[in-house]
Order: sequence, then structure tokens, then C-alpha cells
Amino acid sequence: MSQKFNAILLDLDGTLVNTLYSLQDTVNKALERFGFDPVTLEQTKKYVGIGSHKFVERSVEATANRLYREAEKWEEKDEDKAFDLDQQADEVMEQIDDVHDAYMEIFKENCIYKAEPYPGMRKSLDALKAKGWKVACITNKPMAEAVTVLNHAFGEGYFDYISGDDGTHPLKPDTGVVDDTLNHIGCKKEECIYVGDTNTDMETAKRAGIKSIGCLYGFRDKKELEEAGADVLIKSAEDIGKAIEYFEAE
Repeated sequence: MSQKFNAILLDLDGTLVNTLYSLQDTVNKALERFGFDPVTLEQTKKYVGIGSHKFVERSVEATANRLYREAEKWEEKDEDKAFDLDQQADEVMEQIDDVHDAYMEIFKENCIYKAEPYPGMRKSLDALKAKGWKVACITNKPMAEAVTVLNHAFGEGYFDYISGDDGTHPLKPDTGVVDDTLNHIGCKKEECIYVGDTNTDMETAKRAGIKSIGCLYGFRDKKELEEAGADVLIKSAEDIGKAIEYFEAE
């Protein structure tokens, strides 16, 4: 076991598992029920990370914003048409909760759609587990679906602890989820490393006073991760071991 670190905390979407297709497919199925615009893969990457409700809100807002922009174009030509478009946009935004309900209904069956571990992730984690490391997942994904995805990708019982959105506590970047996880796995903050792919993850680690690894292979880009204060950036899950060696040598 490492003398300096003995636990690794990892985000799920965009870090442990590539769930981009399941997220996009699910939200688009929900949006279609209401006649709203579908979102692209690039939009999905930007919208996820702060919980399912925020993801749906941002996806719905994309349709509303299109209508608001159209309304602006008609303001000088036809005030009545501009007003109608504004009204339509307002009505779209009023349906966020309904779309989220539809999303959650669909997601129960769709959460493992094309969901696979990132290349090298299983190998990297197996190597740490062999050294006695604790391995935990901290995600803003709904708890039931988080467990389903992780069991699908890694097998039941692979993680020492899973923290997801069960509706009982604040989500990342609130550090309560970190404290709760460390209590369950019996480790101290100075003994663990956090791995994630978004500014939310890096902010969580920074607030908690934990070393962070930013994943360039995930949903966000280098600029976001650097600006959010990632201590180390990796291009592949296979590089987790090298990043840890860097921390060990400090």
C-alpha cells in the first residue's frame, strides 16, 4: 500500500464510464415527447455534471433560447409575432419539471445504453485495488441509475462505496459528499486523490483540500480543467498510475 495515498475517489460520467450516448439519447427521447429541439453530443457534454434536473433544464432552455432569439428578430417587423414567440418560449421553460419526470422515467431503462468503461480504466483501478487502495465513486447521477451503470461496467461490489443523488443531500461541488464517502471507506482527505472531468469535480476537490486529476478524455476541455485548478491532467485512464506517482514524489 502507498505510504502517502490509499484511496481514489472518481466521478462517473466522463471519468469512469462513457455515458454520453445514454445521456443524449435519454434526454432527446424526453424532449421529443414535448416537441422540443433535440440536443447534440456537444451540447450534452456541456450540459451534464450538476445533476439530472440541471441537465434537463439546460436542454429545455436550448429550445426556449431559440424561440427568444427568433422573437428578437421579429420585434421590428411584427410585434405580435415576436410576442407569440416570447410566449412560446416562456411556456417551454414552464415545462422543465415535466420533462425531467419523463427523463427519469426513460432513464431507468436507458441508463446503460452504449455505456462502457473508458479504455484502461479497469486496468488502472485493478492495479490500485491490488495494492490495497479503496476505490469509491462520487457522482451527481441519480443513485439507482449510478449503481446500475457501475454494476454494468465493472460488476457488482467492485467499488468500496458509491455516492449518488438520492435526494437527501447537496450534490457536488458541496464537499459533504466527500466527507460522507471518506467516513464510509475509513480514509482521511490527505490520503486520497480525486479524479474527474469537469470544473464541478475540480472545484469539489479544491474545496475539500484533495489532490485532483483532470481527465482530458472526458466531457470537458483542457481550458476548463486548468482554470478550475486541476493539479494534474491525463489524456487516458491508463495514465492514472503515472499521475499518482507524480503526487507521491512531491
